[in-house]
Amino acid sequence: MNAKPACGPERDPEFFGEIEKVFAKYPEAAGRYAVRCKRLELEVLKIDFQKQVGVTRIEDGRIITEFLDRDEVLKRDSESPCCEWPANNDGTCNHLCEM
Repeated sequence: MNAKPACGPERDPEFFGEIEKVFAKYPEAAGRYAVRCKRLELEVLKIDFQKQVGVTRIEDGRIITEFLDRDEVLKRDSESPCCEWPANNDGTCNHLCEM
């Protein structure tokens, strides 16, 4: 069976080739970032990032992310920094990280 991988360099080799070049060009910044697959959010959990936003917190040594109603989160918490780029087409953040 020759199923195409869901994510990663095997699926999108040209994209990852360019990412590797950028990481090599900016090694100090590269240590702060990673590229990850959003398959779980998009295909498994069916998150609609136009309506929901991920909010991550640290609790008892665990990293916990919940996907909450975007409007409610932004009403109560406009201070949490965005921790996922690029933003949506409308400039809104998909993932906030409580610091």
